[in-house]
Amino acid sequence: MIPIPILKTAVIVMGVLIVAGLVVIGIKILDKSKEAAESMSVKAVETSAPAPAPAGAPFKVDIDQLGLDPGARLISMDVEAGRLVLRVSGGDAGEQVLIVDISNGAVLGEVALPPPLQ
Repeated sequence: MIPIPILKTAVIVMGVLIVAGLVVIGIKILDKSKEAAESMSVKAVETSAPAPAPAGAPFKVDIDQLGLDPGARLISMDVEAGRLVLRVSGGDAGEQVLIVDISNGAVLGEVALPPPLQ
């Protein structure tokens, strides 16, 4: 049988090792979370949206610029990351989505949507 003082010493040493291990794990988690936060902030700066148009330069787009057919009507409109997204219906083109740059009014893209299944 092992004497009691030796067992007490072993229990104390193991307790200290467990606490030290938990401290090391906590420090590693903190370091990794700081690295992740820094990399996310760098990515956010690199992929940030373009600056909005200056207050003195109003946003203007002519209907002719959009290239819509005469009978077209606006279904929905959304603004995201400096872009105006218009969903338009009517005319010969059917439904389409137009993407317009808010800073200069240029049409950046157009997506023709297929007709709904009947």
